[in-house]
Amino acid sequence: MQVDTHTHVVAPDASRYPLDAIDPTGGWYREVPVTVDELLALLDEAQVDRAVLVQAVSAYHHDNRYVVDSARRYGDRCASVVCLDPAAPGALAELRTLVTDKGAGGLRWWALADEPLDAPRAAWDELARLRVPVVVTMFAARLGELAAIVPRLPAVPIAVDHCAFADFSRGVPDDLRALVDHPRVSLKVSTIVLDAMADHGDVRDGVAELAACFGADRLMWGSDFSQTHDRPYPELAEYARRAAGRLDAGAREAFLAGTAMRLWPQLAR
Repeated sequence: MQVDTHTHVVAPDASRYPLDAIDPTGGWYREVPVTVDELLALLDEAQVDRAVLVQAVSAYHHDNRYVVDSARRYGDRCASVVCLDPAAPGALAELRTLVTDKGAGGLRWWALADEPLDAPRAAWDELARLRVPVVVTMFAARLGELAAIVPRLPAVPIAVDHCAFADFSRGVPDDLRALVDHPRVSLKVSTIVLDAMADHGDVRDGVAELAACFGADRLMWGSDFSQTHDRPYPELAEYARRAAGRLDAGAREAFLAGTAMRLWPQLAR
């Protein structure tokens, strides 16, 4: 099994799902607007079994309709992670609707600026009741803050997007190691992370070192396709398999699929 935990899709029908771009990310959603049908065809070509569709905030901001509609349409292969402002009026009611009625499988907690990681507390309590994970999108400078608040938060599984864009020039950085003692925090080892490792050595050694620190059952691969689109999708999938080359069979399975299916059990059906 191989599960891609970080993919982005763009609707073919811009009138039904209009773009709502919020930041200058190079316009990838206009350059390579990969639909869910196109993505699944690429997964087949690359021998990838399942995918987590992550709300493309730069393309759609908090309009989650395409990501949840796509995952519901292909519920045998896809899960969805939505994004909204948890402090906005009505946000918790919207979150309940997205999860209970639309089948969303998690919340993307967008914290690239100064948004509090633990507020509003009511949002974390609601996520615990809904029993879905939180995918935190943040920069490495806030990893210490995350490590400090995890013990005070409800027992919600947390996945850190792109390893918080940490600096791997000298191996696993200390700011990322601050999360080692918090077993419900997992790391998304995306193409961005693999490239950062490969810039300073053998990517297989980088993944093995990260697994030695955290355990492979807390690591999960994600392509970041189609925002990352400098290589064909099958190359990104093979890159992940090659990166796991120093792991034993059990650790390799966890990195490529097992951790993902623990956070998103609907993908294991």
